[in-house]
Amino acid sequence: MNRLALALALTCVSCAPKATEPEAPTADKPDGPYTEVEQSVAEAMNPEADACEDFYEYACGGWLANTELPSDKTRMSRSFTTIQDQNRAMLREILEQAADDPGDDPDLKKVGAFYGACMDIDAITQAGLSPVQPSLDAIAQAKDFKALWALVAAMHLDGSDPLFSMGVEPDYKDPTFNLLNIWQGGLGLPDRSFYLNQDSAEVKQAYQAHLAAMLEASGVAPELAGAQAERVVAFETGLAEVSWPRAELRDAEKTYNPTSVAELDKLTPALSWSVFLKELGYPEIENTNVNTPSFFEGLSPLLQETDLDTLKAYLQLRVLNSAAPYLSPELDSLHFSFYGTVLSGQQEQEDRWKRCVGRTESAMGEVLGKVYVERAFPGDSKAIALDMIRRVEGAFESGMAELDWMDDATRAVAIEKSQAITNKIGYPDKWRDYSPLVVEPGAHFRNVEAAKRFEARFWLDQAGKDVDRDLWYMSPQMVNAYYNPLANEIAFPAGILQPPFFSREFPQAMNYGAMGMVMGHEVSHGFDDSGRKFSPTGALTEWWPPEVAERFEERASCVEEQYNAYEVQPGLFVDGKLTLGENIADLGGMKQSFRAYRTWVEEHGAEPEIAGLTPEQLFFVAYAQSWCSIYTPEAEKVQVRSDPHSPSRFRVNGPLRNLPYFGEAFGCERGAPLFPEADEICVIW
Repeated sequence: MNRLALALALTCVSCAPKATEPEAPTADKPDGPYTEVEQSVAEAMNPEADACEDFYEYACGGWLANTELPSDKTRMSRSFTTIQDQNRAMLREILEQAADDPGDDPDLKKVGAFYGACMDIDAITQAGLSPVQPSLDAIAQAKDFKALWALVAAMHLDGSDPLFSMGVEPDYKDPTFNLLNIWQGGLGLPDRSFYLNQDSAEVKQAYQAHLAAMLEASGVAPELAGAQAERVVAFETGLAEVSWPRAELRDAEKTYNPTSVAELDKLTPALSWSVFLKELGYPEIENTNVNTPSFFEGLSPLLQETDLDTLKAYLQLRVLNSAAPYLSPELDSLHFSFYGTVLSGQQEQEDRWKRCVGRTESAMGEVLGKVYVERAFPGDSKAIALDMIRRVEGAFESGMAELDWMDDATRAVAIEKSQAITNKIGYPDKWRDYSPLVVEPGAHFRNVEAAKRFEARFWLDQAGKDVDRDLWYMSPQMVNAYYNPLANEIAFPAGILQPPFFSREFPQAMNYGAMGMVMGHEVSHGFDDSGRKFSPTGALTEWWPPEVAERFEERASCVEEQYNAYEVQPGLFVDGKLTLGENIADLGGMKQSFRAYRTWVEEHGAEPEIAGLTPEQLFFVAYAQSWCSIYTPEAEKVQVRSDPHSPSRFRVNGPLRNLPYFGEAFGCERGAPLFPEADEICVIW
């Protein structure tokens, strides 16, 4: 997947009343068209909270107080989890039917066989470690690093990705043309900070114990397994030391370093990239983009300094950890005990069927997507969603006239870029062909391996070729959306275009507050601190005069400093630099969606109150309630360290303090935490 593709005149708001307690539906009140909506909105709220001080608690407090995190989850969201669970139940029906009686459809036969093999725990148990034993033996028998390096290529096709990461993306400067990208990777923990920060010492120690246990399960003697695990963690710590901080990976200019294979060989004397590409099956590739050059400069001597036995143990553990969830219950349990429980706080695994649905989705997402769309995406939903996104884009364009920090020439190009955005709604116009993928009944691991290799080759086959603009980077059933700066396009899969984000039956205030904000969020990504560097055609180019770019950066630093101050857990703060692009997109998304909703009201008339809330208050409540979430402390820590999105509380309160429309809608007094003085707010778009 494209790594840069990111995986929200007129009524008087100043005279709106202060928020009142939502009106609870009563037995003697006649059912209206929004009775269920009213009840759902009211039950999630805590009207005792001060909306002007902590709107997240005001909008979500009822849900937070009455929702218990299931033992098989690390995070639960009122919106995302609800839709994901509904989608997964529907996909289960499709897959179980396909496993039992797929009919003549070859694609349904394939997904049915894949799902059926995943559910065949007896066959998986009987296979034990045998599916990966050939890979483990090949590593053990390697005579030198040259032999190991040839094996590394095959491991990249299988998804274990040792030493570094790779993928195919459009050339940043010529986004009509695909280029092989390589970047830092090879770590078993989520981020370099887990190796280098003292506050993660216990997790690092538990990780080492996990590696030792995995080696023992593969047949290594206990005393030798412990020593090997210690050396592997030391090696991975060396990888972490030469890795870039995650926030720096967001800088498109720093990560654009076109490099020929010959130049790459000079950068890493210990590695022959022509040999790697030959073993990978792509000797014709001559040019790459090295996203993190200093990492590879450091990788070469690290490999030369590390003994062969340690490198063998490292590669064997990459195989084991990548394969364990698809192997015997013993190995699966060992893997989960660390990555699920220790690292993420998950107390028990999800039911087998849930995991098998997810694996089948990962293997053949668009096959399931075709059936899903037929069942779950009403025909006129696409037209309604497209009207919404056009209104949001129009609000973004009209708002540029109010920006005193832009000059006219830059504003004109920004409007041109906004008008050039391609909107993909629901599902692809052209479905992917999975006919070359071979699936065997009763062979779960081989099927997973075949699917990974099929996906890897699907993308590698496009290196050096023209970009296919019809491709989607998410399947239709995904509850998500993305902006792709290299194509200047936005995609809204059918999966997210349903309640509680979106419904034909909702008041438009709710649709615009929840789904409209997501749309505005993705539009704003085209103009965040990274997306702004790409032209209307998707090329990385400097189209900003220096003085205008400097004024943008000043405003972006305001957002960065605001989020740096948010404390998630004692001593754990949001990384304002890592999350800057998402925070800018949240702020822009809220502003543009609210303005778009106002234009809708101008054309169609005011909507009624819902649950004691004015339509404009409902807009903001719907926004906040789409982000109501609970986490395990461990998962929350991983998110703060590795995810460019801020935790949910700050995705709600953070943008609203910069949006005067909110304070006016709720009658807040100036100086309140979420209605500061005008000179204290951050304004970009």
